[in-house]
Amino acid sequence: MNAQVVYFSNSGNNERLAKKIAAYYTITATPIVPVNAYPTSYAALTTQAKRERFRHVEVPIRPLELKMDTSMLILVSPIWYADLPRPVVTFLKQLQRSYQRVVFISDKFMVGFGTCGRTLRKYLPATTIIEKVAASRGNFSPIMATLGK
Repeated sequence: MNAQVVYFSNSGNNERLAKKIAAYYTITATPIVPVNAYPTSYAALTTQAKRERFRHVEVPIRPLELKMDTSMLILVSPIWYADLPRPVVTFLKQLQRSYQRVVFISDKFMVGFGTCGRTLRKYLPATTIIEKVAASRGNFSPIMATLGK
């Protein structure tokens, strides 16, 4: 598969899912890591995430090493306040290359994708095919149906 997994995970759920996808397809998984770690307290985390989301805070992230020879980006991330977490938005803003296809996958899917599709479209070229998959570690079939194999 000509792809790379990039993921953001604060609790570890999306990290486990991203690594499972990478292992299944024998590709690499690269984390999006904020420069400053998020709080471990759920209340503090949700307060910070809400503030970042609605004030459009740019969250600094550590540099990522992306493969240049891939045509598909598999982006695994939670959905916070009906949108992509701000470290993921920072990643998209800093993306120095384009992909033919971006597949956004979220674990612990609850109420829908919210504005994630619109945010992805805002920062990706108009020619990029964007797909969204609601999945969980326990049910890998939606991912396989979208990615193939």
